[in-house]
Amino acid sequence: MTRIVGRRDRSEWITDPSEAWRRGRRLDAMLSAARIAPPRGVLRADHRTMNRLDDERQLEAARRLNRRG
Repeated sequence: MTRIVGRRDRSEWITDPSEAWRRGRRLDAMLSAARIAPPRGVLRADHRTMNRLDDERQLEAARRLNRRG
């Protein structure tokens, strides 16, 4: 199935296994660079605080992925 997005013809499926593997490796490298290690040890906090900390980590990961440069 092919769909046109903007001026570029894009295909939803990658049929060449080696190209799919290369793209997957690039995506893995990009995402691992943005990964933030969780703090070590045990953290005891209420649900609201844990959610806030998770949101902060996700925001920092998004900033790393979308950094201009």
